[in-house]
Amino acid sequence: MSKKLLAAALLPAAALAQSPVSTNEVMVVTANRVEQPAASVLAPTLIIDRSDIEARQVQSLPDLLRTLPGVQLVSMGGRGHQSSLFMRGTNSNHSLILINGRQIAAMAVGTPDLSQIPLGLVERVEYIRGPRAAVYGSDAIGGVINIITQTSANQGSETHLTGGAGSHGYGMGQLRTVQALGEKTDGNLMLGYEKTDGVDVVAQTHQPDRDGFDTLNGQLGLNHDFNEQWSGELNALGWRNLTETDGTTDQSRVSAKQFDGALKYRGTALTSRLEASYGEHRLKTWLDANGEGSGQPIHTGLTHLAWINGWQANDNLHLTAGADWQQEQMKSDSRAEDWSSGSPAIVGFAAPDRDNTGLFAVGSYRWNPLLLELSGRTDDNQQYGRHNTWSAAAGVDIDPHHKARLSYGTGFKAPTFLDLYYPGYENPNLKPEESRNLELGLSGQYSAWDWSLNLYRNRIENLIRCQSASASCRPNNTDADIHGMELALGLMTGPVRHDLSFDITRAEDKNDADRQLLRRARNKGSWLASVTTGPVEWSGEALYVGKRYDNDFSSWPATRRELGSYTLFNLGAHYAVNERLTLGGRVDNLLDRDYDEAVGYPGTGTEFRVTADYRL
Repeated sequence: MSKKLLAAALLPAAALAQSPVSTNEVMVVTANRVEQPAASVLAPTLIIDRSDIEARQVQSLPDLLRTLPGVQLVSMGGRGHQSSLFMRGTNSNHSLILINGRQIAAMAVGTPDLSQIPLGLVERVEYIRGPRAAVYGSDAIGGVINIITQTSANQGSETHLTGGAGSHGYGMGQLRTVQALGEKTDGNLMLGYEKTDGVDVVAQTHQPDRDGFDTLNGQLGLNHDFNEQWSGELNALGWRNLTETDGTTDQSRVSAKQFDGALKYRGTALTSRLEASYGEHRLKTWLDANGEGSGQPIHTGLTHLAWINGWQANDNLHLTAGADWQQEQMKSDSRAEDWSSGSPAIVGFAAPDRDNTGLFAVGSYRWNPLLLELSGRTDDNQQYGRHNTWSAAAGVDIDPHHKARLSYGTGFKAPTFLDLYYPGYENPNLKPEESRNLELGLSGQYSAWDWSLNLYRNRIENLIRCQSASASCRPNNTDADIHGMELALGLMTGPVRHDLSFDITRAEDKNDADRQLLRRARNKGSWLASVTTGPVEWSGEALYVGKRYDNDFSSWPATRRELGSYTLFNLGAHYAVNERLTLGGRVDNLLDRDYDEAVGYPGTGTEFRVTADYRL
């Protein structure tokens, strides 16, 4: 974790009585959907940019995120295999995943599989913990991750060619270019390919093979300044991935694309942005012996329009307001297996288009030493009707070194097309899940070190699995009660920067004798270290994940099984040979530790890769 990343993590509580924005102040766009100083965000905020990714030499988006506070990731195999993200102990579908600030089409059927999103597309990640439903609407119960792919030629034109190789037949190649096309226009292009032979996933069936992955991905973007106030942007990206698996099917193809654009106005006190996006996501699985034509695709589309405005009324008061419209679609070629008759039958997967219209507003007021924020949103959904959410937060400078923050917010999760209309399990009367989150944050900053502490409680009701007639959940009761603590520490020891975090997550299943929710460890810790020695930048990581529980389906009924704790060590290096050539390398699971991330899915052993980046 870089100094900038940790500084951004502490800023929400560290500079509540901020002065006017300086040119070098860390800015974020995810918290309230307008650009603002990270210091004005009353929620834990982390930022990872391209330089952090290159310094750590991570291979995938899950690898980049798994050391973050509040995040637990479960991967079902190696590179490109399904990864589930549990944010602050909530379910894997309780986190909102955005690309360039917009929802992606995979959200229509559930949380996107982060392992399928190519890391080569990523320029920046903004991570906001805690509910943001009062700004975004559905899904943001645990928090929001915004994957930003856009870039510009503000720092000058440049072109990079990158290649890499590694263990298990790994190989990659990438072209990235950012070019000024005139005084007011610039464009960017990225083309990438990556493949690995993989390892044997051994998903209960114990098929003796290697389960590989390959991806072809790209992005094209254009930015133009019409004058000092008006600007516009266009962006297109997509990927086509093939993953080999073990189980009843052994091939999985994901095809995704997204097109988005925005017209932006920036005045002295007023900012306004009109944006539009359209995306599609197509998942198809099949048995290789039967050919790809035997697979059943699940194909979704998502259209999004938004108008977002910010107004700096005076030095102390800032207002944000916006409206958005979204339509989710299940495409006509979607198919599924219907088991309602006791044997599988291939049927069409039909669902009506679903429209959602949302209005939201955020007001923040600074009254030294206090910073206050109130936000609210109303969503009118074609399927489940109207749903209202709100949040309130306050921060205070206790003294020049110590800060405090208190917040309360509600959230909800709308049922997906899979929940509502999956053939044989249809239940169109499902209602949204609901949450209430209370949080206290404290932080301290000194000349040589800094720390932050977050305490939270999140109560989730009306879980979708509890709404069926056969569910054993207790009626009119909290279904999940999550208590958590996040402690972060940053310090320098000589030339070495250390960033440590430790999470305690007590995620109680109130319908199962308060036992810990599946696949969520009570304790998790991480240590990131970085040091520069001449032209070489070194990074070291340690990740500790405590014991968890998972269901073992090797016999029926499934039994609850304990998975042991594990600690992994990773090492990366980034060597600038000259102004044009940079070499990189990384070793994951340095000590070749054996561990299981889920029942039947052992973790990968030691893996390595090397890369070379040449700037033309």
